[in-house]
Amino acid sequence: MHKSSLYLAAALLTAPATRADAPLPQALPLGDSIPTQPGPTVWQAALASLVVPGAGQWMNGHPVRGSILGTMELWMYGDALQRNLSGIPRLREDRDAILVSLMETRSRLTGDTTLASREILLQLGDSLSTASGNANISTDYVHSEIAWALGVHAWGVVDAAEDAWIRRGGTRPVRTMAQAAWASALLPGLGQILNGRYSKAALLYMGIGGSVVSLAGRQSMVEFWKTESDLALAEGRSTRIPAEQADFFRKRRNQYIWGLGLLYVYQILDATVDARLARMEETSTLSLAPVFDRPGLRATLRF
Repeated sequence: MHKSSLYLAAALLTAPATRADAPLPQALPLGDSIPTQPGPTVWQAALASLVVPGAGQWMNGHPVRGSILGTMELWMYGDALQRNLSGIPRLREDRDAILVSLMETRSRLTGDTTLASREILLQLGDSLSTASGNANISTDYVHSEIAWALGVHAWGVVDAAEDAWIRRGGTRPVRTMAQAAWASALLPGLGQILNGRYSKAALLYMGIGGSVVSLAGRQSMVEFWKTESDLALAEGRSTRIPAEQADFFRKRRNQYIWGLGLLYVYQILDATVDARLARMEETSTLSLAPVFDRPGLRATLRF
């Protein structure tokens, strides 16, 4: 499952849905609340999205968001189910058949040291390595896909509940920039929670959970192909394919490590900005003043 595609879909889902003829509010009340509108309760919206993906968004008046969310979840769960019921069992059957053929051939060619016999055994060994790798790769992909799908589902539940809460007059708490920044630095997502941005926190945890599971899966594939490379070397087979596969999955693992690091930094900045935007009526903590002893400006940040 491509993480960038999930983040893009999540960004589209969080875009506000408005009618073309709907009147625009003149101003938002303090605390980022909106005028009370009829709609489902927090528990009704959350339960609806928990049972049927996207249903809570539909109840809150966001049919496009609900449709995208439902379609995305059904596709991920459906693909994982198809792989588990059909794809992976077929790959494992192919692997087992090659393994049986290799064992039978070894038994039949015992004592035969001709070059032709050796070539047959080497080819069967390469085929077994490739078949085992294909089965493991597909299994690892399913694990990652299910992790991301569960994260998307949890985010959809929280998003529906938060939207219902705001529509019923809920008011987000107002925090200082320092409080939000330090909270997110100590515990990722805590700053978003303190700011009342619960769906952002859920989106963050979706990214963390999916990335950690995917990272662990890529690491397991690196170890698998390193083992296959050692086995091929011991049997006199080519190590090119196992080495290439190990390098490929090592790069994918490192991408998730970097992604987690960037996500950590981003969530601190996001919480800080949200805290600042919630206090727009206050004097800005950032000011610019001319410097008279030399050309330039002096920037001052009160944090």
